[in-house]
Amino acid sequence: MSGVNGDKSRFNRVRKQKLARRIRNRELFKAASQVKPPAASASHKKPVGA
Repeated sequence: MSGVNGDKSRFNRVRKQKLARRIRNRELFKAASQVKPPAASASHKKPVGA
C-alpha cells in the first residue's frame, strides 16, 4: 500500500528511515573523502643503481 491508500504509519516510518539513511550516507562519504592516505616514505622507493 502507499501513503495515499491509507497505510500512513508504515509509509511515514519507511520514509523517515530512507531520509535518515541518506543523511548518514552523505556524512559518511563526506568524511571518507576528506581522509587522505599517508604519504609514501623513503623506504618504499627502489634503490638507485645496482
